[in-house]
Amino acid sequence: MNAMIFPGQGAQYAGMGKSLYDSFEKARGVFTAIDEVLGFKISDICFGGSEEELKNTRNQQLAILTVSLAAFEVFKDTSALDITYFSGLSLGEYTCLYAAGVLALSEVARLVNVRAQAMEDAAKLNPSTMLAVIGWNREQLVAKEGLGFYVANINALTQIAVSVSAQKKAEVAEALTKEGAKVIELAVSGGFHSPFMAQAKAPLAEIIGSLDFQDAKIPIVSNVTAKAHTNAEEIKQNLVTQMVSPVLWNGCVNFMAQTGVDTFVETGPSRVLRGLMRKINSQLKVINIEKKEDIENLTIS
Repeated sequence: MNAMIFPGQGAQYAGMGKSLYDSFEKARGVFTAIDEVLGFKISDICFGGSEEELKNTRNQQLAILTVSLAAFEVFKDTSALDITYFSGLSLGEYTCLYAAGVLALSEVARLVNVRAQAMEDAAKLNPSTMLAVIGWNREQLVAKEGLGFYVANINALTQIAVSVSAQKKAEVAEALTKEGAKVIELAVSGGFHSPFMAQAKAPLAEIIGSLDFQDAKIPIVSNVTAKAHTNAEEIKQNLVTQMVSPVLWNGCVNFMAQTGVDTFVETGPSRVLRGLMRKINSQLKVINIEKKEDIENLTIS
């Protein structure tokens, strides 16, 4: 069995997607369509934007979404591989909405545009950031939340991101380091997937309520539940809840593996999820679809 997975924030890099755009009409169609919906050229930011431009939350989310969808369209056009589940890390769950037939391309672009702006606005109201904590499991970190942080992303069993206020980040990092954890500050603009994002829920819920969600044609494994969903109303609720709740990526992968998935197709920029997969279950096969040569070297059918 096969699953397709899509990356989240942090997968961006300057020039991403250019190989697909130059080589495949289907990819060009995605970039052109999303540029038109947004009213500005996210394609230019993907291909020629600076690292600083790509760190901006709105640019970053829209750029990763666009490249991931372009890669998906090219893959779909060139491979007959059966997909049992779609899933994605944080932002990647939104990419699933188009892939699974829940929303049209233009609707997904509009939705992510609003989501990214809402998250930017919430981060300004609640200055915060995220720390990657290596070597501790979720239970160990939950026991220390009294220090003033929230468990936010369970990326692997002992690779977890926490959200913390800007004011407390140094204190929290020092305390966890003293107790033996490896702590790295992430290059993000806010404490995502935590109560720091509470103000972003209302605008997100409003745009979700205005869009024509369909039941998923292929199940989406949700970050919130680490289970498969096809019902449109459940998918909507999961997206709103995801804004302020931990991303259970480790659980999503384990769920898919336990139900028989042995091959994962990581579709989009970078190979971040491949790296996490090695930590979650090194027996799982990962195929990356990111550039022209990935399509040319594709041996599955």
